[in-house]
Amino acid sequence: MELTLYGFTLLKNGFKYDYPFKQCLHILTTLCRESYIALGDSEDETDLEVGKFKNLTTIKTIWDMSLMGDGGKILSQQTNIALAALRKEHQNGWGVYLQTDELIHEKDFDQIKRDIATAEEQGCDAVSFRYYHFWLNHNQIAISKRWYPQEIRAIKLSSNIHSHGDAQGFTGQTKVYQSDVHIFHYGHVRDKEKREAKQELLIKMIRPGEKYKKYKNREEKAFKKTETLPYLGPHPNCMKDRIKKFGDIYQMPDKDIVKVFDPNRVIDQELRARIKSKELEICSKRKRDCLSLEKTLFQKIGLIPHLPTSMKSPIARPWTDKQRMEFLLWYNGIST
Repeated sequence: MELTLYGFTLLKNGFKYDYPFKQCLHILTTLCRESYIALGDSEDETDLEVGKFKNLTTIKTIWDMSLMGDGGKILSQQTNIALAALRKEHQNGWGVYLQTDELIHEKDFDQIKRDIATAEEQGCDAVSFRYYHFWLNHNQIAISKRWYPQEIRAIKLSSNIHSHGDAQGFTGQTKVYQSDVHIFHYGHVRDKEKREAKQELLIKMIRPGEKYKKYKNREEKAFKKTETLPYLGPHPNCMKDRIKKFGDIYQMPDKDIVKVFDPNRVIDQELRARIKSKELEICSKRKRDCLSLEKTLFQKIGLIPHLPTSMKSPIARPWTDKQRMEFLLWYNGIST
């Protein structure tokens, strides 16, 4: 039996800080039967836009500014307001949580439903998803240690799980299922001035006011050291206009021919169908013009960099071979 999914999120000043909130709400209200949003007292026309969505219950709130500087608790408080409203109406099923700069690709909807069903069968009360953190544009992702590689974004409604801290994750879970589906995090791809204003607000939410300058300088230094990998994979369909507005690549032109040495048959039918090439040749032997996940001699001795096996965070799960194959393709300018 298919489980019922319900969405929940929080938002304030969506236009002021250039959130892709319309796209996020489109995903939530398409994936889930009903969704709930804790909508803060905005200074723009966010309320009017939110009101256009069907199957979306709005809980209007006034943010408690006394929580500013207290570890970001104002964000988990607002998240829990939406979650409480959802649980009041629905005690069964699963809640899917997205912050309003996070999206899920439509192609992953069925896999998410299968993963949550498997989690239910295995006695899990939460599902953790991998992350793509887009950095400054829509065609590169951050992989440095400071970027979280996975987080819980689906919870069993009958559990005691709730949001905590700065609402990055949840607490109270007893058993977590690890999904290979990615959350698309666009929080650092915004209008430059609005991105800087949002970062300033976020620091003020988390750190005491008297320490603002110290943490702002620390964050700027960390961001300058951000390690990235190219991303030429698919974006959610609803992001197309926004990505083009930024002048970024939504989809690369097809290559004439792509040659890959794939002895372990990493490229399955699904990936093969997505590789943007007029011709795909799977090489039976390793050749110089064939892409390969296997290290070359120069890579083995460290003279040429090799694709990492995971994000740099110590808690990162290794990427699957299929995921690394996609990175290899993107690294060589091939879109999927």
